[in-house]
Order: sequence, then C-alpha cells, then structure tokens
Amino acid sequence: MKINLSKQEREQFINIIDALGESLDISETQYNNLVTSYNAVGNYLESDPLFAPYHPVVTPQGSLRLGTIIQPISDDDDLDVDLVYRLAGKHPNWTQKNIKDKVGQRLNDGERYASMIQNKEGRRCWTLLYRDSSDNPKEKYHMDILPSVTNTGYDERLKRMLQSTYSQENANATAIRITDRKNEPLYGNSIIINEWLRSNPDGYAFWFASRCKVFESRETFVLANVIPIGRYNKKKYPLQRIVQILKRHRDWMFVNDTEDKPISIIITTLAASAYMGEANILDSLLNVVQRMGNFIDQSTGVCKILNPVDPSENFADKWIEKPRKKENFFKWLRQVEHDLESIVNSKNNNWQGLIGESFGHAVSQRTCNTYAQKMKNAIAAGTVLIGSTGTMGAVGKVANGANTFFGNEG
Repeated sequence: MKINLSKQEREQFINIIDALGESLDISETQYNNLVTSYNAVGNYLESDPLFAPYHPVVTPQGSLRLGTIIQPISDDDDLDVDLVYRLAGKHPNWTQKNIKDKVGQRLNDGERYASMIQNKEGRRCWTLLYRDSSDNPKEKYHMDILPSVTNTGYDERLKRMLQSTYSQENANATAIRITDRKNEPLYGNSIIINEWLRSNPDGYAFWFASRCKVFESRETFVLANVIPIGRYNKKKYPLQRIVQILKRHRDWMFVNDTEDKPISIIITTLAASAYMGEANILDSLLNVVQRMGNFIDQSTGVCKILNPVDPSENFADKWIEKPRKKENFFKWLRQVEHDLESIVNSKNNNWQGLIGESFGHAVSQRTCNTYAQKMKNAIAAGTVLIGSTGTMGAVGKVANGANTFFGNEG
C-alpha cells in the first residue's frame, strides 16, 4: 500500500477515519433499547423455577459484547444481537436437546415472547424477532439466545480471570458447553457435558480486550473498562473502530451476496491479531489491513484461522466445503486495501465520494457531517491549524483564535 501524505494531510485523514468509525455506531437510544430488551428476556429466563437450582444468567456475546456492533446497511434492516443463557450445572439426566427444548418452552410460555419466537428452531439458538412482533419502531432487531452449561464455580473463575492479565490458561477457565443440533448423536443422547461442543465467549472478549490495550500497562488492565456490559460507551479503542470499519466495508461489498461473505468472527480475529497498538486510527487501520493475511495459517495447504482461546476450533473450517467463502474473503481483503489506499491518496479530491463507493452513501454523508462538526468545534476552540495547501489539521498555522463573540448573526 503506497500512501504519500504531508503532516497536515495525515492529521486530516486521522480525523476523517475517526469520523467514519463514529458514523457506524448505533445510537445511545438503540443501545439502551437493546439493553432493556435483553435484560427483560434475561430476567424472564433467569426466573424459570425449573432452572433455578442452576443459577441461570443471560449475558451478551458477539459484537454487542465486544463494542463492535454497527448500523445495518438499510434503516429497515434488523440489528443482530447474540445472548448466552448459561446454567451452572444441570440435572444429571439432561441432554443438550432436553435443555434447548426447555428453554424454547419457557419462551413459548411467555405472553411477551410467544409471538416473537421464530418458528424454525436454529441449530444452536432460539431467535426472538422483535421487529415482527413489536409496536415500537425503535425495536428493529432480533436476538439469538444460546443455551449453555458450565461447571459449578464459573462466576468465581470469571472473577479471577477479570482481575488478572490475559493468558490462555486464564481464558480456558471460562469455557462453556453449548447446545448444537448437529452435534449428533451426542445432542440427544449424551448427559456428560464435557462431551458437548465447547465455546468461550467470555474468554474471547477477554482476549479481544487485551488486544485493544496491547501495549498499555497490564497492571492497570480491566476488561470492563474496554468493553463494559450494559453501558453505552461512545469512546472506542482504535481496534474496535477498525473492526467496525472493516465489517461495514464487507457488508457494502457483499450486499447482494450475504450467504458467502466473510464472517465477522474471522474479520475480528485477524484484525485483533494484526493490531500492534499504533498511535492513531489511520496508521492502525492501514497496517492491520496489510497484516491480516499473515495470520492465516496455510502451511498444510488448508487455511486455518484458529480461535485464540480454543485452538482446536478453526474459524475457516467452512472454507473447505464452500471454497467460495475462501475466494470471497481474499477478494474482500484485496478490495478493502485498494479502497483505503484510494481514499487516503485522494487527499482533498473526492474522499467523500470514494467513501460512498466503498462504505455506502449514507455512511459517507454521516462521515462528512461528523467530520465537519469536529472541525467546527475545533475552529471555535481555536485549535484547528491550517497548512499551506488549505488542509486543516494539527500542524501549520492557526486558522482562527477561539471565537468568544456571541452577538447577533447578521
């Protein structure tokens, strides 16, 4: 990737890329609606007397947990929210199927949720379709609820993990066992949870948070400061912004081919692995895109993108049976590198139009508005500097002193 920017231009594009990331955020209202809804369904499931002896807990996973959730392509599309329903132990005779069926029955028994539950049972989850069953136009989302079981003492192990620095050993302590209909014949027969499919959403969140702060003091590292649960966090770490930007580029590029587009867990894992704590969002994004391919193991002739908290899981396992997924990933990686290079090298010449082509015109407009507001605020504060070419940034000469006159506008 060939980038040739002056100091003023580099500062300008740091602000533009930051504005691009902000334009992808869901609003605080959307976030609060999601939290209210998942707390409500969580409270309902957690109060099930059948599961009460196993201290059920519902927590978010995926992009909502990692702070990388983004607006959908269309205003009419749903947000996708992933939840884990975790039991601390189980009845000795329960199989995966027993637990999943009982969770589904609990949802069907609820007056609020019976009309929301998707008729077709998912492979691992139950899905609540808020959009189809709600009178609230702000509830444009669906929730996938994954039943799971862990050994007793999970909360204590999780607490110890969150108070420590990241390590594979610490992350292993928070693994759970999940329901999976394709896990036959174990799905309907096995009552031994260690035979069930393993997952580790809390461990993955811990790993991702550690990558967000890869070069900061590990002594001060606390997971909740990076990706808090239940609190809207407008401030993002560069890695979170990078993942948001890459996912949006993917969504726009494959708007007509959603079946075989690169999956978010692969993008997130490779971006986090490639992130080296660069000082600003521009350098971070460009370097991550160039490095991502280096973290795909192709030494055996089979592409492997291993789960960092469970190396037995290959996130690219479907590339073997569906080679189009592999082709599309590498096609996307080449394209996003090309598009970012074009946007940054455009300098003052049509960067807004190029962002529109690569990320969608609505995103381009929001980016332009956010960037303009940033510059307006900086001008008012007297902190915008202007270069000899007219580029506004942090080096050059002061464009205006702080404006302290608030009289009538002529």
